[in-house]
Amino acid sequence: MEQQRGISITSTVLQFTYQDCQINLLDTPGHQDFSEDTYRTLAAADNAVMLVDAAKGLEPQTRKLFEVCQLRSLPIFTFINKLDRPGRDPLALMDEIEQELKLQTYAVNWPIGMGDRFQGVFDRRSRQVHLFQRSEHGKREANLPTRIGIRGSALRSPPRSRSVSSTPG
Repeated sequence: MEQQRGISITSTVLQFTYQDCQINLLDTPGHQDFSEDTYRTLAAADNAVMLVDAAKGLEPQTRKLFEVCQLRSLPIFTFINKLDRPGRDPLALMDEIEQELKLQTYAVNWPIGMGDRFQGVFDRRSRQVHLFQRSEHGKREANLPTRIGIRGSALRSPPRSRSVSSTPG
């Protein structure tokens, strides 16, 4: 059913250690048919990751879940995914997030190309380029990051400085 409808219908837990902290990543379906699972998970969460589809932007269910996070004062990290498919301009997506959700955004990573011309991302903080290559089934895999020395205007923020954060979407 997940593959047929193109949505996740099961909840998953991924546990790992990061900088001496135990992280429990609770992945829940973002689809409205499964919203009760997501609401219950948010009740136990310390923060949330909001996924925004690059083509669709903010969806109605994402807005509802964002409201739940706001009511519970959960910090939200927003992530725009599916940049390797046809989608909207990253600045337009960031503007939508800022205007509709009243979040101040900052792009930690910036896409290198979009859609079928997507080549990878530039990590603005570490100044590393993560290039991707196609693998089986059209997926993309990252190669080892390349540190680059770009000076001047090439490293300046996009025309409007933005940040990106994430929750189930």
